[in-house]
Amino acid sequence: MSEPRFFIPPDARHGERVTFSPEQSRQISKVLRLRPGSVVYALDNAGWIYTVRLETVGRERVVGRVVDRQAAGGEPPLEVILYVALLKGEKMDWVLQKGTEVGVTQFVPMLTRRAVVRRREVKARWERILQEAAEQSGRAFIPRLAPVHSWEEALEHAVRAPLCLLAHPSDAVPLRRLWESTSPPDRVALLVGPEGGFAEEEVEEARARGCRIVHLGPRILRAETAAVILPALLLHHWGDLG
Repeated sequence: MSEPRFFIPPDARHGERVTFSPEQSRQISKVLRLRPGSVVYALDNAGWIYTVRLETVGRERVVGRVVDRQAAGGEPPLEVILYVALLKGEKMDWVLQKGTEVGVTQFVPMLTRRAVVRRREVKARWERILQEAAEQSGRAFIPRLAPVHSWEEALEHAVRAPLCLLAHPSDAVPLRRLWESTSPPDRVALLVGPEGGFAEEEVEEARARGCRIVHLGPRILRAETAAVILPALLLHHWGDLG
């Protein structure tokens, strides 16, 4: 589907008519320069994708009519929950965007001992990044974004998954060996630390709670790189990439 895709809230669709938000309307009319008769796709974030033929195209208001409805695809069979420590600058933005493209199901920001404490509100921006990345990459759902968790809260939730993995460069099992000894799960929790890595006591706490400590090879990856590479490798092996 090469036509533009937009996630819409439930109140945007009334019967067969779809009214796009002012921001989406500006993108349709001014950036994409679409006209009445053009076709776009609307996703309801509930598993359906609607083919919409535009009828009214204005700068602040675009309205179209639904001409087809199908089940939306684009979701991996493996549910990946990424617990990622707060990162500096725009690195978190990058992880959210690329993780969405790869197929992460949920993001859980967490405050570890070496993580950066953010003092400004970024939730709205992060949610916008997730939506735009989901639209661009052909996802059926916008990944869920949890509130910032403490390390203790994050670990408590992560260990409930059938498989919990913590990325750490030393005293860890190679990811390939893990694959050889583990049956495919339906859900996996991934814990990725900040720029300085997890503190040793955090690693031991996770190990004691049943998390598997894994590394990705002989080279040390930046936190934002590991946060995208690890989900991609797992989805390639147990999911649908490649």
